This record gives sequence, C-alpha cells and structure tokens, in this order.
Amino acid sequence: MDAYAMRLAIIGFILVIVLMVLLVREQFAPPVTFIVLPLIAAIAAGYSPSLIKTAINAGEKTMINTAVLFVFSIAYFTLMDEAGLFDPIINALVGKIGKSLTALFVVIVLVSMVAHLDGSGATTFLIGATAFMPICKKIGVRPQALMCTIAITASAMNIMPWAGPTLRASAMIATQPGFETYEAGSQFTYMLPCWLFLIFTAFLTAVLVSRVEKKHGAGALVVETAGEKEEEKKTKLEVSKGKYTFNAILTIILLVCLFKDIGLPQYYLFMVAFSIALVANLPKTADQKKKIKELGVNAMQMCMTLFAVGVFVGILTQNAVIDPAAEKLAYVDNTSMVDFMATLITNSVPSFVSSHLHWFLSLFSVPIMMMIGTDAFYYGLLPVVLAAVVPLGVDPRAVAAAMLLTATYGTFISPTVASVYVGLGICNESVGEHIKYSLRFMWPMSILSLIFATLIGVVKF
Repeated sequence: MDAYAMRLAIIGFILVIVLMVLLVREQFAPPVTFIVLPLIAAIAAGYSPSLIKTAINAGEKTMINTAVLFVFSIAYFTLMDEAGLFDPIINALVGKIGKSLTALFVVIVLVSMVAHLDGSGATTFLIGATAFMPICKKIGVRPQALMCTIAITASAMNIMPWAGPTLRASAMIATQPGFETYEAGSQFTYMLPCWLFLIFTAFLTAVLVSRVEKKHGAGALVVETAGEKEEEKKTKLEVSKGKYTFNAILTIILLVCLFKDIGLPQYYLFMVAFSIALVANLPKTADQKKKIKELGVNAMQMCMTLFAVGVFVGILTQNAVIDPAAEKLAYVDNTSMVDFMATLITNSVPSFVSSHLHWFLSLFSVPIMMMIGTDAFYYGLLPVVLAAVVPLGVDPRAVAAAMLLTATYGTFISPTVASVYVGLGICNESVGEHIKYSLRFMWPMSILSLIFATLIGVVKF
C-alpha cells in the first residue's frame, strides 16, 4: 500500500470506531453522528467539495428505496394496529404462551425463518417486529431482545443460495482456476451441515435471550396506567366486522405479493396497500390528512437517520485516489476508504499464518462486517484472502465458507445495513442499543460456528 492508501485506510478505521463508540454511548443523536463524522473524515482525506458531493449523492441512492419502504410500511402496519387487526392474535398468543418466555422467543425464530425465505432483511424485520413488538410490550420484553432474536435468525437464513452474501461469495469463487462455472447452490450444499448449525444457534440464542429477559423482570403482563389506557383508546379506530375482514384480506394479499416477488418494488406494494387501507378505514378526506400527518411525525426520526447513514456509506465507499499527473483526486475502481481498509486488514496478518489467513480473519468477521459492510467484505476482502491462501493449497470453497458462516452474524447489527433500521423503527429502538445488546450474542455464536465448521471439515484450518 502506498502512503495515500494507508492514510485513507487509517482515516476509515478511525471514522468507523469513533462512530461505533458514539452510537453505543448515545452521546449524540444518530443523524448527527452519521452526518458530521464522515464530513470530518472526508476533509481529513483531502476530498474536494465536488468529490464529497459525488460521494453523498451515491450514498443517498443506496438509501432511498429503504427510506420509502420504511415510511409506507410503518404507516400501513401502524394503521392496521390502530384498526385492531392484530389484537386477536396478540391476545391469543399472550394467553397461550403465558409466562413461558422461551416459547415466545422460539416462535419469534420460527416466524423470522419463514419471513426470511425471500432473502430480504427488510421483509424479515417488517413481519417479525410488527407481529411481536405489541406482545413483547405487554409482557415486559425489551425491544432489544426482539431485535436480537430476529437479527440472529435472519443471519442464519442469510446464507441461503439466493441470498446476497452467498451469491457474492460464489461469484468470487468463480474467479478461481477450476471453479469458473461455480454457483451459489453448490456453495450452499457444501456448507449445508453448517447452515443447520446456524439454525441451531438461532434457537440457542432465543433460549439465552429469554433467560436474560426473565432476569430483567419480563414474563408478567405489564399493567397499563389509566393515562396509558386512555391514550391507547384515542389512537384506536372504530372498525366494523366488515372493515376488519377487509383489512385482514388486504394484509394477506400484501404479504403474498411480498413473498412471491411479483415484479413490483416492495415499497410500491406498501404504497398501494396503504392508500387502499387509508381510504377504506377513513373515508373522509379530512381524517385521511390528519392521519397522514400523525404517521409522518412518527416516521421522521428514522428517515432522518436513514438518509444520514447514506452520507456515511457514500464517504466510506467513494472511489478516490491521488492522480500523480494532475496532483488531485481522481476516480479509480477499488480505491475507496473501505477498499483500503480491507487491504490493510489482510496485510496486517503476520506472514507465518498466511495459509491460515481465512481462519484467523473469520474470528473477527463480525466486527469487520460491522465496519466495512457487505459489499466491501465479499467484493473487497474475500478476493484478497482468496488470492493469498488458494495458491498455498487451500480450497476456495472452504475460504468462502469460513467467511460466510461467521460474517453473516455481523450483517444485521451493522449500522450500515439499511434493513436494520426498518426493525428499529417498528421497535422504536436506537441502533446503539441494538448493537450493545446483540453483539454479546452474535460474536460468540459466530466463533462457535467457525469451530463447528472446522471440526466437521467444511473449513480447513
């Protein structure tokens, strides 16, 4: 690495570490942290105003779909909740589960597994958080516990052959001699016993989280104050049996369309469903406007956070190097802060562990994934690791497996993953609290999965 590349990598690491610390400590509102810190980093890196503008625009493009999805999905499910759609389900589950927190969290895992069959983290958080947040609230379970359980289940399901990480990793394997026609299905089959173990860790975490929550006082019905009951009555809509049935059918159709992937964007499906539901439940235009205003206030904070994350992602992933001829910044592929961070990580490993590079890096896959994000991990770090260890006789499938099976646990606790904020918005929770609560489960389960994969021979030390 040349001096500028090293400088950019160090700035990137400082940016990410300081950002993580501030998020966990909650010393500033998340939008402030995501907006100001990347700007300081960009200035320190020597980015010109035009380059910063390009970076921010690129980053915001990655967030726009999720932001629209967030606004209309939250609006739709909030409206359905106010119409009492989920009340019978909540009451039935609370009655059956009783004081068995373990049963509740096992059900959360099962529902999240089904929700993630389409490979979309946003869908998983939408369905899981919407279905269980009211129940958790009633029995005193903290939202961080719900987010953690959904996140670890989504992590296990996120290495299915049609999921993004496995597709990315398989594409990198296909660049190796002898694997030119390699596909994601083959990699998943290679890792199948380990995937079953990942599912096991999701259920194990559900049990552990339930015990943590029980010690924290969860399990008994939370008694609402008179003021809270009155406030809840104000938000509830008066819905006839006919409207209730209509809302139920509309929601089922929406969920089917989400799962079947009918070709329309997810956010547009929610836009259509919300429009229909709003008119059906509030026929008067004045009431519709009032409700939109109420729902807009609720969505504003998380939308601000999402667009602020776009600034962070843009600065971190913007390609920029010094052009020696022009003595100014120019655009070159694989020359962003995050690319140089990935290179520095591999270069920092001592030479005597070169043939074990994939294994030792996998021990730290969770924090690395949290820092550099999915694309940089699989398109930036994985190719470098493959180039280092495959010539030494290491099977590229084993290298990809080691990094897939461990890094997946860091995906849904990363502050750069947009779908996480969908769940945080529903749970009304901060990303800092989510990281602080979930990391203590995710990282150990990641290492446990690596050890299991090594013992059964899927990953070679």
